[in-house]
Amino acid sequence: MAEIIDFTAKQKHIQNLITASPLEFRRGDWQGGFAMLCHRDASARYEEHRQHALRHPDHHHIGQLPENFSLADGYHYTVLGLFRHRDQEPAMRRVYRLAGFMECVLNAPSPVLRSDLLRRVYQTITEEREALKVAWRGDVHHFLLPLDRSHYDDKEFFSGIAAAASLKELYGVVDSETKAQFDILCQHYVIYLPRAFTAGS
Repeated sequence: MAEIIDFTAKQKHIQNLITASPLEFRRGDWQGGFAMLCHRDASARYEEHRQHALRHPDHHHIGQLPENFSLADGYHYTVLGLFRHRDQEPAMRRVYRLAGFMECVLNAPSPVLRSDLLRRVYQTITEEREALKVAWRGDVHHFLLPLDRSHYDDKEFFSGIAAAASLKELYGVVDSETKAQFDILCQHYVIYLPRAFTAGS
């Protein structure tokens, strides 16, 4: 009689998918550091190499990492907020919209933001931060994730903010551009999290 082999434990070790949608999160094979943003094709190549390495007893070493953008600085807190709400797409989109407002007030020149209307924007930021339990700590400078220019040119965001002549127009730009970016993230990217990364990181 053929011997029955239980591969369950080994399969659990190989499996690193956390969520497949709306945004794909995977657990990395490294302990610390920051999350990494990878193109789907780079992720696919890495996963093929990884599975080969883990399935062969004589090949335990994973000798490469996928090509990636390191998500340090303010990106870390954006990813943390997205991961915290990973099972609720509407909340994830709100987190990314909030990151857009943070990018807007700190990095985007705008006549609207040089007026008293800035208070309204800060009020929106405060309300959303409290509702979503998301905060960016320390001296951080970037909030919207670094998409490849073949997928999205961030000039669209900054030129739209600069051209907004009213608060309504500015909110419209933040809404439409962060929606477009989030859709691109879901379609074209995978986020790898180090083993030490948790929703409370």
